[in-house]
Amino acid sequence: MTARPPLEAVVFDAGGTLVRLDFEWMADAVTQLGFPLDPATLRLGELAGRRAYDASAGLAPRPGSPALGSFGSTEAYFVGMLVYCGVPGRLAGAALDVFLARQHDHGLWMKPAEGAQAMLDLLTATRLRLACVSNSDGRAESTLVACGVREGLEFVVDSHLVGIEKPDPRIFAIALERLGVEPERALYVGDIISVDRDGSRAAGMHFTLIDPSGDYAPPGVAAIRTIDGLYDHLQHRFQLVPAARAEGAPAAHRAVP
Repeated sequence: MTARPPLEAVVFDAGGTLVRLDFEWMADAVTQLGFPLDPATLRLGELAGRRAYDASAGLAPRPGSPALGSFGSTEAYFVGMLVYCGVPGRLAGAALDVFLARQHDHGLWMKPAEGAQAMLDLLTATRLRLACVSNSDGRAESTLVACGVREGLEFVVDSHLVGIEKPDPRIFAIALERLGVEPERALYVGDIISVDRDGSRAAGMHFTLIDPSGDYAPPGVAAIRTIDGLYDHLQHRFQLVPAARAEGAPAAHRAVP
């Protein structure tokens, strides 16, 4: 039996992992444009959006494109979702404009992922080191706070603020240096293969994919359906190593009541 590798830290993606798209608002927006759409169908379509984004690597993004980063086309991500749901081309274009405007003004990844804060609380109790690395527009941390999924994380690395975005391994190295943890003793949890898996592995980290459908993960990629399953997944695959925090050292962030 292969020995389980030691694990000291878990680093999370933000969008698609700790927070999710506001499928309810998005489905209503498409419905208002004349194509009835329910949030559950749009959730299923999101996996098609991920595949479209992965396939779009190298395409130039639209100016002001939102938080998936410039590695691929965020427009391909949203259009992939809409095509899966059967939204016709003309309406899909109009819906894309509405989505991008909403992201610019208010944000689209504005709902807490179900079970995310409960998992952060559970992992905090194990004394694993916890942090976040996100491709964002400078609002990653404030979004986590607004969605109630900031507690337990020591810090948030936002691509806009550090000038490096995933899948560049240097953004993961920033988090590892701040944690003081070697990459082979850290796990990244994310939702996009071409950005999260490829970048974290290039940085030398372990990786686990959030894959609600169970059919997005390529062979050999560790995956869980929802974040609720992360603790059991960690116990099965790793030897958890609690942090030995020096006296007087700052604890993980806790929201002020």
